[in-house]
Amino acid sequence: MKKSILSALLVCTIAVSALPSIALADNYDQQIQEKDQKISDLQGKQSGVQAQIDGLTSEIATVSGQVKDLEAKQDQLNKDTMKLQEKIATLKVRIAKRNETIKNQARDTQVQGQATSYVSAVLEADSLSDVIGRVQAMSTIVKANKSLMEQQKADEKAVEAKVKDNEAKVAEVEANQKELEAQKNEIANKQAELNVVKANYAAEQATAEQDKSKLKKEQEAAKAEQARILKEQEEAAKAQKAEQERQAKEAAKAQKAFEDSQAKAAKEQEEQAKAAAESSTSSSTEASSSASEESSTASSSKTEKPASTVDSTDKQDPTPVSPGGNQQGPSVGGNKVDHTGSGNAYAVGQCTWYVKQVAPWAGTYWGNGCQWGASAAADGFQVDGTPAAGAIVSFAQGQSVGTWNADPSYGHVAYVQSYNAADNTITITQGGMGFPSPTGPNTATLSAAGLTYIHP
Repeated sequence: MKKSILSALLVCTIAVSALPSIALADNYDQQIQEKDQKISDLQGKQSGVQAQIDGLTSEIATVSGQVKDLEAKQDQLNKDTMKLQEKIATLKVRIAKRNETIKNQARDTQVQGQATSYVSAVLEADSLSDVIGRVQAMSTIVKANKSLMEQQKADEKAVEAKVKDNEAKVAEVEANQKELEAQKNEIANKQAELNVVKANYAAEQATAEQDKSKLKKEQEAAKAEQARILKEQEEAAKAQKAEQERQAKEAAKAQKAFEDSQAKAAKEQEEQAKAAAESSTSSSTEASSSASEESSTASSSKTEKPASTVDSTDKQDPTPVSPGGNQQGPSVGGNKVDHTGSGNAYAVGQCTWYVKQVAPWAGTYWGNGCQWGASAAADGFQVDGTPAAGAIVSFAQGQSVGTWNADPSYGHVAYVQSYNAADNTITITQGGMGFPSPTGPNTATLSAAGLTYIHP
């Protein structure tokens, strides 16, 4: 009974430690890591595309150089063809002039009636010298004509050779032109492929940039949310600390009042024992002074003992209840303290606050969840291990609450909604910061064995 509850009040709080909390920062960090990996993959793909673009650019440069060479060769062939055609034209002019000269000579011979044979020239000569002169003239004309004819034939052959050479060069130019067209088509195809690659790269790059922008926004939102949660946690911690300090002060007052009442009760018992001893001593003195009265008194005491002379040790002094409660047997205090109109002084969102809301008869300053049994017994309520609907169930530090455990330092309290005797289970409603609804109700069904129950 003299065990102090102040130390327990200073270390307990109303919380459910085993329930998981939502770690927003961790979730955002995971999303950020996934997006970072995606961006890294896109950057790797971008590098590969850029390498392909560089290769195509190099190939285009090579083909372009070949095209320039072909164009230069084609230009040279065109110049050679022009020169050849000029030479052919010159030969044709010369041949035409020579043909005209031969025709003129033949015409002059016919018109002037000159002999065309050595016989007629000799017969018609006036003298030997004239014969020789005519023969030489005829020989010169024949040689000149023969030379002209041979030169004519040579020029014609030269023209034919030049024409064939020209045709070969033209064919070569045409072949070069076809090759040039093929090269140009190949370049055009490669350029088209390059444009497709560039377009794909641009699309992927745009997607990557969008992902980056989205990632930054999500990251900023995550940081803002994390800062908000941290701020709320700090404010909640401050409020909880203030509430603990307030409850500690109230508990200290309650402890002092409890100790004062215990001291007063002990003093009263001591005074009663002392008064009983004095009364016993007085009776013995009176008996020794009068033998007749002693005999009469002794005879009377054998038949009946008056209430006024009963020894104080015969009185049954009820044993006070320990503040910690006893789960093995019933613990009943004196007259119950009425807390119905005391209001709810517990912190909103704690398990004690919820129980006080649904059970207004509960004490206002009973401490934390693990202390309610002792506090209720001290206020005169029945505290035992018997489950019942409408009772309050108190869980010790670390005690099982179905699928989770109460806080190892602060315990837990809940309201018994119903009791199933068939399978010895209770259905409870509860509140607390670890639940989806801190202000309750959060329902659970669990074994009724081994728990402390406070009855209204």
